[in-house]
Amino acid sequence: MRGLFIAFVAFLHSVSLYAGDGSVSSPFTVEEALSKKNNNMLCYVSGYIVGEYVNYSNNKHFYNMAPPFEGTSTYLIADMPFEYRLEKCVTVQLGATNTDICNLDEYPMYWNKKLLLQGNLSLFQTLSGIKNLKDFVLPEQPLEDETVYWNIFEDFEAKDGYKPISGNMYGGGVFYGEDNAIPWVFEGAALGETGKDAKWGGASAHLRLTESTSGSPGSIYIKEDKSNGIGYIRFWAAFYDTDKKGRIAVYISGDQGKSWECVASGLTPEKTLKEFQVLVNRPGNYRVKIAKSENSSDGVNIDNIRISDYLRPASIIRSEKDDTFCVSVNDGILSLSFTDKAEALDIYTINGSLVFSIKDCVKNISIPLLPGAYIIRSGSCIRKIIL
Repeated sequence: MRGLFIAFVAFLHSVSLYAGDGSVSSPFTVEEALSKKNNNMLCYVSGYIVGEYVNYSNNKHFYNMAPPFEGTSTYLIADMPFEYRLEKCVTVQLGATNTDICNLDEYPMYWNKKLLLQGNLSLFQTLSGIKNLKDFVLPEQPLEDETVYWNIFEDFEAKDGYKPISGNMYGGGVFYGEDNAIPWVFEGAALGETGKDAKWGGASAHLRLTESTSGSPGSIYIKEDKSNGIGYIRFWAAFYDTDKKGRIAVYISGDQGKSWECVASGLTPEKTLKEFQVLVNRPGNYRVKIAKSENSSDGVNIDNIRISDYLRPASIIRSEKDDTFCVSVNDGILSLSFTDKAEALDIYTINGSLVFSIKDCVKNISIPLLPGAYIIRSGSCIRKIIL
């Protein structure tokens, strides 16, 4: 029986997704737009506004996939909400007229909402983009501002924010962020301000060992509890200078730092800054720690940390249309009931990996799924759930 189920799942994975033709009634997905290789085609594309593109300097892309936003003239859109991988996105140059009414700094309610637009598929700052907008259909009002749930952001840029508590550079200290942010405790870590430190602006956290070349792995953690639980933890990381051995783990503590639970381990940085996302989704009061997960003396830089609030589980977080299907969950089985026979059904992880797909869907269907966050798509209806 198990073998038949595995074969059935493999068959579903092999079923191709419905392909758009670039018209207003059948727009390209972002994935389909990326496949056109910037051929200057004038077409319609539909995707979620997942962030903003900021700048390209020294062969490096600067962009924000989570608040706070700067309010630039270029969107990043993707097929999945909460996408954080730049290679899964296309840029959208809004133009002077649209920038004033659409940028995410002044209009954060557009973040993670769906957009329909028409323009030319063209290269932008070495990235696939959409230029010369001809049609631009914003998400309908009213819209929920999801940026308010991201209430911890630290970029280590505050002047004189780091107060060392030891003569040893990596002996420890406390970083006091701007705007009364929660302070970060440094252990086996220091403020990385040199030309060898990977950083977005003037500084990042530089994790090493508590005795510089020996001792326990370096870490940084918030000094006080975060209320409203923890949803996502996002941060950027890179190797220090020419180091290559550093690995990263993420921990949470529900007892004011007396004990720590590992929620992600073995995260591997790269030579340049790379963004990581960890879904925790716990209610309550927690502290967060980011640490090296091995005892080498190689350094790791951490920057631009963002932490969102707890997302209510076993519930529909967003629904673009309420009368297409109903969702229920019981003992790891996702059950869908359609008001009419659905033409197709696709289920993705929050990171965009397809886990279930079927073209001709029956009216009622049950699917076993592991705990996690998923996107369900059937026609024009898209829902996000957490099991």
